Amino acid sequence: MNKHLKKVSAHHDWWSETYDSDYSKYFTLYHKVTLNNIQRFLPDDKDTMILDAGGGTGIWSIELAKMGYNMVLTDISQGMLIKAREKFSKLKLDSKIDIRISNICNMTEFDDNQFAMALCEGDPLSYCGDHHAAIKEVVRVVKRDGIVIASVDSRAAALNWLREKGYQKATQQLLEMGKVVMPQEREELCYVIHAFTPEELKGLFESNGLSVERIIGKLVIANRLVYFKSRDPKIQKWLYHLELKYNDNPAFYPWAGHLEIVGRKR
Repeated sequence: MNKHLKKVSAHHDWWSETYDSDYSKYFTLYHKVTLNNIQRFLPDDKDTMILDAGGGTGIWSIELAKMGYNMVLTDISQGMLIKAREKFSKLKLDSKIDIRISNICNMTEFDDNQFAMALCEGDPLSYCGDHHAAIKEVVRVVKRDGIVIASVDSRAAALNWLREKGYQKATQQLLEMGKVVMPQEREELCYVIHAFTPEELKGLFESNGLSVERIIGKLVIANRLVYFKSRDPKIQKWLYHLELKYNDNPAFYPWAGHLEIVGRKR
């Protein structure tokens, strides 16, 4: 691994102890919206293989394995994969999910046209240090007419966060290059991320042989409302349906913390 990837791996090794609890605490609605989007494009044949690239502790591998799909989970963080293996064993899903430590930018362990679908959830295209190399590899291992779904950090959201913190130099860097060093709790774990505009993300997919079928923002409305933290099931259901109604409307993309794109291999 190069220096950047070593930092990414070290950060996620450190985060692996609390990742799932952090995710469930803050991203319950985000999870539901993501699952809804993935389910729209799942292959009919459950005997085909799905790649969960940069899949961390296996959140999405578990969801799809429970539906009967055969999953290959990869990540660059050994800590994340250890947690994933513990969960799979507890849920008795070991036979449905193959775990590999892997660099999304160089997946030589996989053949061309091996997977019916590839997921890149949790923003590996933003973190990997070379999103051009990463998407080429993902497209290479997906079958013709297969689906690629990726979530990334939104540039509008990153700019807003930097503005609120008063990070002038980082703001300028993000505006000019789309990249920024996002501060972490430990200085040695800081690494560069790439935050995308919708147009840039669409261009990345199309230039690598993917026809764009859908782009959504996550989340576009719910987290801006005072009701967001309510535990009332009726309110949560209302927020969920608001998201589904508006999250593929380009007018609302700038409100989203993350963008998610769906492409089909031509």
